[in-house]
Amino acid sequence: MRKSGKTPLFRARRLEKALNSGEIFLKLEGANPSGHIYDRIAEVIIKDAVANGFEQILVDGSESYIHSVMFFAKMTQLEVKVPLFKQEKWKLGHLTGANLLDLRDKKDTFSRLQLREIAEKDNMYLTCEWDINSMISHLVLEEMTKECLDRMKFEVDTITVQLGYGYALSSIYSGLIKSWIKEELTQLPQILCNSSPLGQDMHHQTVKETQTGEMESHDKRAELANNIMKIILETRVETIDIEEADLKQAASMLREFEHVIVSRAEAYSMAVFIKKSQQGLLKSGKHLIILNDARSAVEVSEITSFKEKSKEDFVSMIGTWLAPYNDSVGETLDAIEKAMKEGFLLIAKRNGEEQGICIIVNMGFERFIPTYHLAYIGVKTGNQGRGVASELIKRAIEVTEGNLSLHVDLDNKRAKKLYSKMGFKHTYDRMLFKGTIE
Repeated sequence: MRKSGKTPLFRARRLEKALNSGEIFLKLEGANPSGHIYDRIAEVIIKDAVANGFEQILVDGSESYIHSVMFFAKMTQLEVKVPLFKQEKWKLGHLTGANLLDLRDKKDTFSRLQLREIAEKDNMYLTCEWDINSMISHLVLEEMTKECLDRMKFEVDTITVQLGYGYALSSIYSGLIKSWIKEELTQLPQILCNSSPLGQDMHHQTVKETQTGEMESHDKRAELANNIMKIILETRVETIDIEEADLKQAASMLREFEHVIVSRAEAYSMAVFIKKSQQGLLKSGKHLIILNDARSAVEVSEITSFKEKSKEDFVSMIGTWLAPYNDSVGETLDAIEKAMKEGFLLIAKRNGEEQGICIIVNMGFERFIPTYHLAYIGVKTGNQGRGVASELIKRAIEVTEGNLSLHVDLDNKRAKKLYSKMGFKHTYDRMLFKGTIE
């Protein structure tokens, strides 16, 4: 089963109010196993290496890219080697566990292009961030595009993405074209991104350091720049210049308004959207922003076995955190057991400490009523207004694909307000037979 992908996509309602640009949807690729969109590509590359009989893989690129490859290689016991060139001290301190191939004694004329010769000589699978297998990267990122379009019901006006080396941009555009040809999209969304990373030190420091010295002859930089410009022209993307202050603002607004953490190095797409929005140049519509390493400050995970957490633990948490709205232990236990078999048990943590719980049961219907029902949601005392309940509800919407109902006490005004903000509508009142006929 694929471990990457199916990352959270949620509507950022607080940002919508701040920016007044219509509906904003955030795709949090930092929820991938090692915390980056590269996981999608790395997982398939490792599968390709194993399928072709390789026992070693030679990988080079930024820290994020190398870590993604190392993560999936470890699962298959594929040995990883990372070339160490001059002026790359960062690899010594940041790539713990990597088997470094020391090339610092090579002559200045040695090029990273010669890595292929080394890989072929020692029968190693080669993958470099700036030259990722185009077929694999396109297929995987086209899949991500379809994932987003499906979730947004093929209604999207703009997609904002980080440019990088351009292959993500071209892959997303290719995915859009395929959906347009199939008439799933009635029109192609406008794509927005930051201007060429070659003008901004290749969009973050580790990539810049990775490419100093031997690889980056004037001709090589020119070739990279030409390839990126070709992609920009072919996709008709709108590029916007982004400064360090814009990145700082983007990271700050994501954390403040949506409790989302993103590194400044990967905040370009958010910065682009904010800048264009604040300039009044975005029409109100449905906007998708893909964030390469963004994740929720509140970590929500699914419990899939009572070995991870016992039934008694769940009952205790619900009894404590939902004290004013408790059901009997028997009713609570019934819901917990059904959720484990056919639904979802979600736990929210901050800094490793449990802060909230959500129990979702499968009602067994496909059309009569929503298939899933949010039976219980509760947060630890002191968490009100800190985003824990919001993150649990966002994940509940995500795992059920919005096919979800819930009950709320008539006098629970705080909960009603939250549910309304999260997109739930009051449809009908529930009445229970108590055995008395007047």
